[in-house]
Amino acid sequence: MSVICFAASVNSAAFAQPEVIRCLAPEVPITDLPDRVLSEYRAEIAAEFEAYFAAVSTHIACLDTERSRALSEAHRATEAYSAFLNIPPAQKDLP
Repeated sequence: MSVICFAASVNSAAFAQPEVIRCLAPEVPITDLPDRVLSEYRAEIAAEFEAYFAAVSTHIACLDTERSRALSEAHRATEAYSAFLNIPPAQKDLP
């Protein structure tokens, strides 16, 4: 029986842990390079910027989704806390 209780507490603790970061921002392409390098690799740098802007759109959509998820979670937590507050406290015997 104690093994089951231990396993349940480990599992619930694991679920209570924050998840990994879901929405990683893309890195901005580097333009702090000598002019000759920028000129020589102009097409490649332009392609990096286009990929960056596409990734930013995806990143913003991810942030919107994460915001919605976090608000839903907070709403459920508020409901759970409200239900908890409505449970009468245990009566304790006075010495």
